[in-house]
Amino acid sequence: MKYSQYPYKRIDVKSIEKEVKSMIKNFNTAISSDEQIIIIEKYQKIQKEYYTYSSIANLNFSRNTKSKKAIDENNFYDQISPEISEIDNLFTKAIDASIFKKELEEKFGKHFFNLISMELKSFDPKLVPLMKKENELKNEYRSLLASAEIKYKGKILNLTGLSPFMQDTNRKTRKDAYKLLDNFFEKNKNKLDEIFDKLVHIRNKKAKALKFKNFIELGYLNMNRSDYGPKEVEKYRKQIVKYIVPLVQKINKKRKAILGYDDMFIYDTLYFKEGNPKPKGGVNFQVKQAIRMYTELSKETKDFFDMMVNEELMDLDNRSGKSGGGFCTSFPSLERPYIFANFNGTDHDVTVLTHEAGHAFQGYQSRKQPVNRYLWPTYEACEIHSMSMEFLTWDWMHLFFKEDTDKFLFKHIAGSLAFLPYGALVDHFQHWVYENPEATPKSRKTQWLELEKIYQPGKKYDDLEFLKNGGFWQKQAHIYEMPFYYIDYTLAQICAFQFWIRMQENKESAWNDYINLCKAGGSKSFLDLVKLANIKSPFDSKIFKEVAEKIDHWLEKNTI
Repeated sequence: MKYSQYPYKRIDVKSIEKEVKSMIKNFNTAISSDEQIIIIEKYQKIQKEYYTYSSIANLNFSRNTKSKKAIDENNFYDQISPEISEIDNLFTKAIDASIFKKELEEKFGKHFFNLISMELKSFDPKLVPLMKKENELKNEYRSLLASAEIKYKGKILNLTGLSPFMQDTNRKTRKDAYKLLDNFFEKNKNKLDEIFDKLVHIRNKKAKALKFKNFIELGYLNMNRSDYGPKEVEKYRKQIVKYIVPLVQKINKKRKAILGYDDMFIYDTLYFKEGNPKPKGGVNFQVKQAIRMYTELSKETKDFFDMMVNEELMDLDNRSGKSGGGFCTSFPSLERPYIFANFNGTDHDVTVLTHEAGHAFQGYQSRKQPVNRYLWPTYEACEIHSMSMEFLTWDWMHLFFKEDTDKFLFKHIAGSLAFLPYGALVDHFQHWVYENPEATPKSRKTQWLELEKIYQPGKKYDDLEFLKNGGFWQKQAHIYEMPFYYIDYTLAQICAFQFWIRMQENKESAWNDYINLCKAGGSKSFLDLVKLANIKSPFDSKIFKEVAEKIDHWLEKNTI
C-alpha cells in the first residue's frame, strides 16, 4: 500500500473517551497483572490509531500549507490533541496506581514508569485551553514562513529556494539572497515578535498552573529528560565553549585565507573558492544512489529503503506552499515511517536524506516495541540515529559527489563541528527566555547578540539589518515550535562522532551496536541507550576532549 492509499478519518473523541473510561474501570477492578496487561495492550492500539491519523493530517498540511482541506484536518487534530492528552492522563494515572505495579514493571521495564512519572508531573486538564492556543500559534508561525514568495532572477522562491543562491560562488549573489531573506523577516518582524511573545506567556502560564517556578522545569519534563537537568546542560555548554569554539575559529580562519577575504560575513558560506560540493543530480538521481547505498550497507537497510521507495514514503521536492525543513514522522498502526524534506541542489540534500533515513530506520527497527512510549526514544537519543547515519554512509558519498567527495567529507565534518556552538547558543538563549518571560522583544534580540559573542565570536552580518539587530533566532523553527529541543542535536552529535571514530577502527562492531541501538527504540533513558550502544556519555569531559582532538587531527590531515 502506497502513502496515497492510506486510510484516513477524523476520530470521535467522545467515543474514545467513553471506551477508555470503561477500560480504566476494568483495569482498576482487574484481579491479576495479566488482565491489566491485556487492557494496556488494547489501549496501545487505540493510541496508535489516533497517532496515525494525526500524523497524516500534520504531514498533509506540511506538504501543502495552502490547501484548505489540509489546513482544516490539521486544525482538527491540533484542537483535539489536548483532549486526547487529557484522556491519556486518566489511563496513565490508573497504571501508576496499579496494585500490580511491580509485575507491570517486570513486563514493560523500569523506564516505562519513569516516563509515566514525568508525564503525570507535566500535565493537568486545566492546561487544555492553553495547549490549544499554543498549537494555533505554532501553526501561525509555520504558515507565515511557508507563505514567503520571493522574487529573484525571474523566479518566485520560498525561503528554502533561496538556499542554493546562498551558496553561490559569486559573493554578490550570496549577499543578495541573504538580503532577500533579511527583507522577508524585517517585513514580518512585528508578527514574529507577537507570536513568540504570546507563546512565551502561554508556556509560562502552563508552568505556573503546575506550581513550577518557570517554564524550564516543565520544558525538561515535556522532553522526558530523566537522567540530566539544566545544571548538567550548563556544564556541557561550557565544554563546547572551551573545546569546540576555538576549533571552529581555526576552521574559519582557514576558510578566510582560502577565500581571500579580509572580513567574513554571514553570507560567506563557502568552504572552497570554486564553490561547495553539490550532488551530481536532482531528487531522482539521489534516490537512485541511495538505493544502491542502502542495498550495500546491510540487509536491514536494503529491506527498509526498498520499502520507503516502493510505498512512496518520501516527499523530497521543494515547492511553493510546502512547509520548510525536513523531518521524519510515522504511522504506528501501519508500522511505517515517512521522510519529508526540501531538496534544493546543495550538499544539504544528501545530509538531510541520510539524517532523516536514520530516524526512519530506527522507527522501523523498533516498530514492535511493546508500548507506544517505546516506539521512539527521547529526542537527544533520536538524533543519535540520524546523525550517526550521516557518518555510517560515508563510504558511499562518492555515488552522490563523484570527484568532489573529499570536499564533501571535509565540509561535512567541519560543518558538523561548527554546528555545536550554534546549538549551544540556541539552548542558552532559550533558558534565558524562560527565566525572563516578561522580557521585551527588543531585549530578547539584545540577549541573542550577547550570547553570540560567547558561542560565535566574530560573527558579522554586514548591512543585513534584521539579522544584525539580533533577529537570527527567529528563523529557527524549534525555538517557536518545540522549546528546549535543540541541545539534543549537539548531545547526539558527540555520540555520532564516536560512531564515526569507531567506523574507522571496526566497521562491523560499530554497525552492530548501531542496529542494537535502533531496535531498542525508547525502551531506555538517553544515558542508558548510550551505554547500550557502547559509546560514552557526551557529559563526560574526557570523551568530549578526545572527540575534539581526533576531529582536529582529521581536519589537519585532510585539509583540501
